[in-house]
Amino acid sequence: MAEKADLTRKSEDELGRNKNLQGNLYDLEGKIRFADENLTAARREQDDLRFANNSLGDRNGDLQAEIDALEHHCNVLTGQNRELNVELERFVETDEQIRATLNRRDRVDNIRQKTDVELRQSYA
Repeated sequence: MAEKADLTRKSEDELGRNKNLQGNLYDLEGKIRFADENLTAARREQDDLRFANNSLGDRNGDLQAEIDALEHHCNVLTGQNRELNVELERFVETDEQIRATLNRRDRVDNIRQKTDVELRQSYA
């Protein structure tokens, strides 16, 4: 009987130990599931971020090409502006020369004064 009681006690101890191990197993499986879900979410987020990064890299390349094109166009316009300023300065100089040449009022006044002086001298 003592042997049977010993076996019963050992069996009960094993059952208790099995229940504790079973509880630990359920806890660990829950933690593993939680970690797997977090890992899956992190991988999905990483894939999304990688895709967004690639998209932004492509967009950045497109914008850089557009900036380069605009800088080239600015340089072309700057060159044209310089050429137009030089041409405008030539026109202004030519206009001033033509005005000086065509400024008849001073000539007419000078001729009248000379004529008046000569008339006075001839009458005197």
